[in-house]
Amino acid sequence: MRSMIKQDYILDLPMCVYNHERYIAQAIEGVVNQVTSFKYRLLIGEDCSTDKSREIIEKYVGLYPDKIMPFFHSKNVGAFENSKILFRECSSKYIALCDGDDYWTDPFKLERQITFLENNPQYVGCFHNVEERFEDDPNEASFLYCGYPGARNISFKDLSYVNMMPTCSVVYRNGLFKEFPDWYYKLIMGDWPLHLLNAQFGDFWYIPKVMAVHRLHKASVWMLQDANSNRQYVIDAYDHMIEGFADNKSHVEELKKGRESFIISIKAEAENQKSGYKRRVKSLIKRMIDKL
Repeated sequence: MRSMIKQDYILDLPMCVYNHERYIAQAIEGVVNQVTSFKYRLLIGEDCSTDKSREIIEKYVGLYPDKIMPFFHSKNVGAFENSKILFRECSSKYIALCDGDDYWTDPFKLERQITFLENNPQYVGCFHNVEERFEDDPNEASFLYCGYPGARNISFKDLSYVNMMPTCSVVYRNGLFKEFPDWYYKLIMGDWPLHLLNAQFGDFWYIPKVMAVHRLHKASVWMLQDANSNRQYVIDAYDHMIEGFADNKSHVEELKKGRESFIISIKAEAENQKSGYKRRVKSLIKRMIDKL
């Protein structure tokens, strides 16, 4: 279903949805309630959910036909294919990101970001701080994704070490690179490599304002994996990107340094856990001896 013909949109938001019944209404409302001086549209791909996600989306399409372009797949195509379909349809000057289980909290978020990018053409995109919220445990405290004290630029070098850009906060210029490279579709994660693809052409700008919520819950793709698997996925991503950016020696060098730093951090974490276990065992033995 494609209800839009006009091509005067300034920004597109591709949103993949699968079994997001609990979250999708809030995600959509965070988008349609944006107060902007420009037109934007939500391209939402519903991938044959087994819950009521499609029904909820259909309701919002009826309410906001000028803002929502739905893609109701006839069969489940998977997250990456769903994403490919949506990104091919993005023809506007800017692209914003938000997953179907996250949501925007500030109605002026897009206006702030587009105003900044229009006035600062040297930046490829911008992002802001986000609240990380645990959905499955009400006793877990929320925390902020970014720890920077103020606004700053983020370079390819910075992103080579860690992804400091929350997905649901990012807005970037469309068309900086022509097509997603083949290696991109070999990866488990899509956001971090996407940011690096864009950062080839300039820096991102960080806005120190909390304007969205990223939900942490057991059904998310990343949370479904164990820690060791996720670490290996990151290493695999480094290997593919080092090969993919082979034409730019400086980018390759930064990625290699980032990979080495990541592996060192894994080893340090394992050693700390091992040392902590030994300390606990020694303490337990001491207490047992003291009771003799």
